[in-house]
Order: sequence, then structure tokens, then C-alpha cells
Amino acid sequence: MVNKKVMNDNLIIAQKETWGKLTRISDSGNIGSAYLFSGSKGSGKEGLALKFAQLLNCKGSNIEICFKCESCIRFSTLQHERLNIIVPLPTPKDNKNFIPQDYINSIKEKASDPFYKILIPKAKRILIQSIRDLRKTLYLKQDNNIGRNIVIIFNSELLCSGQGESGNALLKVLEEPPGDTTIILVTDYKKMLFETLVSRCQAIDIPALPNDYIFEWFLKRKVKEKDAKFLVSICRGNIHQAKALSDQPINKIINTIEKLSTTLINQNPDQWRKFIDHYSHLCASDQLEFSYHINLISLWFKCVNKHRQGLKSDFDDTNLHSQIVSFSQTYPTANIYAIVLCLEDVMKSVSQNLYMPLIILNLILDIQKHIHE
Repeated sequence: MVNKKVMNDNLIIAQKETWGKLTRISDSGNIGSAYLFSGSKGSGKEGLALKFAQLLNCKGSNIEICFKCESCIRFSTLQHERLNIIVPLPTPKDNKNFIPQDYINSIKEKASDPFYKILIPKAKRILIQSIRDLRKTLYLKQDNNIGRNIVIIFNSELLCSGQGESGNALLKVLEEPPGDTTIILVTDYKKMLFETLVSRCQAIDIPALPNDYIFEWFLKRKVKEKDAKFLVSICRGNIHQAKALSDQPINKIINTIEKLSTTLINQNPDQWRKFIDHYSHLCASDQLEFSYHINLISLWFKCVNKHRQGLKSDFDDTNLHSQIVSFSQTYPTANIYAIVLCLEDVMKSVSQNLYMPLIILNLILDIQKHIHE
């Protein structure tokens, strides 16, 4: 059985500076009506938002979660009456209001693992109905003076997808927030949020998880120390990347990177068609796996840039080194910075309702253009 207190303590220790800031806010009693948790991917933003919510309702202390009071016990299962978690959901058929079983199951998983990423199939945006239901819930709870209402919106950039109806609806709540209510937006993509939403939130910037934390995470999963060091260099403080890598042999990871980079570098339309077809389907079926592969491509190009500057890269002691050297010599003027930006744009497209075959085709063409600059 998972020890929730140990997992919570580990996250709090790993992000001790951010947690210190949050505890000072709680201890001051000057709790804001809205916060924006943003920063590095896989840094534990969602988990920290949940811990902050738990702290604000803890009956034992203002600066430390007691894990023993009735409030903390209910928070440990994410079933607290004061907690509202909003995530992207699929558009219901016939406009019927329902809660998918995938959401219920995901909340249970999230309660056990603060790093679990809730990704519900066919969910491309925060539904306007979710915000309308939230408004009704919050104003109904105003008469109860026990506890603080907490709203946490994961993948909050999707409030602004499409016509942005959900973002505009939430803005009305933020302009006249109900008493004893705190709304926390959590996002990897702060720039995709409406500026009007950002301006009404207090910013909590969260850095990547320390390499030591990721290293220990691998060791606890019986990964060899030498392999763990290599994997840490790939993860860059991203726990989701660590999860994707933890059960894969090093040789397989290296072969995957070599295959991906070769396909994108070479001018082979047949390989491109297979690449577009495969990754379009992968994005639809497994967003985390798709993101993992795009991150690997980005890392390869970043290592090319390091090699150009005479710096040691993560792949110097692997078979990828000769490939990186060859590329640098063949394409000395390739615009690596522009290529990395293109890959980041594709990552942003993952959670949006966009036509991925066209997105991936444009990625290939853009990479080719920047390689031959």
C-alpha cells in the first residue's frame, strides 16, 4: 500500500523553496482568491497545488500538514467537500451533463500518486459546463463558515482553447470571487492563458525537480546506478519523462533517439509518411508517450548545440555521439534554436483540438528548412 504521507513529504522536500513560500502564505492568513502554478513540465505543480489546498484546510497547523485531522484524512482521498478539481473532459453527447468513469478512476489514481497525470480520452478542453457548475457550487457553499473552498484546474491553458468561453466564464468568477474561496490554475503553458486571467492570479513559479530527487526515484525502482545517471540527464527534472523511461533498456532509448533524428534529418518522403501516420495515432492514443518522444528529439538537437559550443553533452558516451558530430559537420549553419522552438510548439498542440497529421507534416518541413539555412 502506498504511504501517502511519505509521498507528500518527498514532494515537499524536493520543492522545499516553493513549499516554504506556500506555508508562509498560509501562516500569514492573507490567502489570495486566485493563484497560478506554472513552470517546468513534470515538476510536481499539480501535487503542490493539492498539498497547498490540504494545508489551507488543515485543522492541526497553518504551516505543516498534520495528516491526522478529519480534513486531512478526507483530502488524502481527494474526496473533501471543500475541494473541486476541474480537468479537461470530452464533450458529452446530446449535451447531457455527466461525469465520465475515467474521471472518477483518475481522481483515485491521483490521490495515490501526486505525479499521476490525468489524461481522459477525447478530452480537448475545459468544458464551459464545468465552469457553470462550479459557479453554482461555490455560491451555494458561501453560508458555511467551516473551511475554505478550493478549486484546482489542471491543464488550465485549455480554458482558452476554441473560442475561450470557459476562460471568459471563469474570469467572471475571478472578478467577483466568493468569500473563503481560492482558485488555483495549474499549467505548463502560461503563455496560452488569457492575460486577463493571468493578471488576476498571484504567480507561483515552480522549478524543475532536482536531479538528486530524480536519481533517487530511479534507484528506488531498482534501476542500476550507472543507468540512473544517464536517465537523469535525459529527464531534466521532469518526473513524467522519468516514468516513461524507467522500464526501458538504455539501448532501446538510444536506438529510439537515433531512429527519430535520422528520419527528421534525411529527405525520405516514405519515412516521413510513416512517421506522420505513426505519431498522429500515438498522439490520439497516448499523449504522454507522444510527448516523451518529442522530448527525446528536442534533447538530441540540444546536444548538437552543446557539441557546437565545445561543451560535454548527455550523449558523448553513447553511439549517438558520432551521429551528432556528423550532423554538426554536414550542417554547420543549421538553426538549432529555431528547430527546438518548433518542437516546443508541437508539444503545445498535443492538448489542443488540432489536426495532428498536418501539425507533424509542418514540423518535418520546418525542421528541413532550418537544417538547410
